[in-house]
Amino acid sequence: MSSSKSISELHFFTITKTSEIWKSISSAIMTIIDEALFDASPQGITFRSMDPSHIALIDINWPSSAFEKYHCDSTIKFGVRIDEFAKIIKRVNANDSIEIGVALDNSSLNIKTQSDGGYLRNYKMRLIESTGNTSPLPQIIFDSKIVIGIATLDKILSDVGAISEKITIDSSNSGISTNKKTVIFSGDSDRGEARVTMDANDDKSKVELLEEITVKEGSKSTYNIDFISKIIRAVGHQSSNLVTIEYSSNKPLRLEFLLSGIVKLQFYLAPRVQD
Repeated sequence: MSSSKSISELHFFTITKTSEIWKSISSAIMTIIDEALFDASPQGITFRSMDPSHIALIDINWPSSAFEKYHCDSTIKFGVRIDEFAKIIKRVNANDSIEIGVALDNSSLNIKTQSDGGYLRNYKMRLIESTGNTSPLPQIIFDSKIVIGIATLDKILSDVGAISEKITIDSSNSGISTNKKTVIFSGDSDRGEARVTMDANDDKSKVELLEEITVKEGSKSTYNIDFISKIIRAVGHQSSNLVTIEYSSNKPLRLEFLLSGIVKLQFYLAPRVQD
């Protein structure tokens, strides 16, 4: 697919064979903010921002090697209204190739898609001025780590969410001294209580894709279900089958996804303050 502008006329230029990663990334970002500021450099595209309430943070690292074609001579920033960007990207078929570039005058984002049948679309989006959010990643040594199937985590969130708006993750009984590898997901409200127990010692757990529980120190912390569910549903179909969960007692939660096996997306969520 040839670009409507030559690479020399563009500050930044990419081609991907599929639109799926762009769909997942835009959907993930929309879970926390309305305006997205991307950083592009010769090494690739990065994004980091917190939601306005400073409860959730998303960090994305998309290396240049993951693109079919990638051109960026120097570091640039470009901002878009993420809902407007997602509206265009969602119209693109999964197997359509997609070009995205920023003109030298930094006024517009050029989007071009083409299907195998020769159906060609060109869009030009006005870029916005955005200060973005340069919050550093939390520097936390986590005490507990779970590697679990994304579909399983989604099911756990739905099961607990039937009763509660919050979920408590508890590996405090999985101490090394007992060699007991279990994690409990629970929630409660004035309607009742919900509890899901996953046992890594049970061979049947492999059916549920509970791959790993590592506990340096027993941990128990509570988080908002809605934030986690939204990010799971935004990226789950495009990521690998597994998600890495790390947490410590009363500290932020970290989820890590790999999109198409190479694009790293991290999601941090502050703990809920218990009444």
